[in-house]
This record gives sequence, C-alpha cells and structure tokens, in this order.
Amino acid sequence: MNIFSSQNLARERIAICESCNHFRKKTRTCGTPIKGNKVKYKKKDYKLCGCFMDVKTAIQFAKCPLGKWEGLQLTHEEYLEIKELLDNTKVSITNVQQQHLRHLSEKYLGLKLSTSGNNCSPCVKKNLKRLERIVEEYEK
Repeated sequence: MNIFSSQNLARERIAICESCNHFRKKTRTCGTPIKGNKVKYKKKDYKLCGCFMDVKTAIQFAKCPLGKWEGLQLTHEEYLEIKELLDNTKVSITNVQQQHLRHLSEKYLGLKLSTSGNNCSPCVKKNLKRLERIVEEYEK
C-alpha cells in the first residue's frame, strides 16, 4: 500500500512543523522523541506525538496532534463510493469496476497504475485490500 503523500504536501506539512514552537530542530520531532509531551495550545491540553516529523509528514493519513494540518480525509460520499465498489466485487470484478478501482487507487492510495499492468488477479486483490483498510479506518 502506498501510504505516502505527495512531495508537495509533505513539504507544506514540514514547513508548518518547522515553524511550530514545539518542533525540536535537533531531533526533528514533535516534542520529546517517541514519548511526546503534554502541552497547552489555544487554551486546551494536548499530547504531542513525539514522532520524527520528516517521516510523519510524508504519510498521507497522518495528522498533527495540534490540528495544524490534517491527514487525508474521506467525505461520506467518497466512503460510500469505495464501500459500494468493495461490496460489488466480492465474487468477481468487471472491466468497468477495474477501471473504477484503478481510479480510486490512484486517488486515495497515491498509486500510479497503468491500464494494463495492474489488471492481474493478485494486483486487483491487493488494491481491493488496500481500499478495505481505508474503509476500516473511516469506520473507526
């Protein structure tokens, strides 16, 4: 599964982190590495993640614990679209559904799929599994 965001998005996020007073330049982490810290931000208590931000900002579903940037979020309509495709392809998949799968995989997984190279049965199953994980995350 391609879990990485685009390079532009990762650069935008790391720029936000680098301008934050909780960013540790030496370790390039959000607060104390791995452990994190409790902080007050906008009059609320938050726990910093302690993540290594060069990695975290490149992960498409990651988000800032202070809400300064968000991860990839599905709308309810997008969730329903993916869910419908998954429900309709449990037994078999048509060419039209494969095209739809390719489109959704490119959009939500960041995959660049050729029109012929990823139609093999294992590739189709792998991409369906990847979309299932997105649906599972949405349903949490």
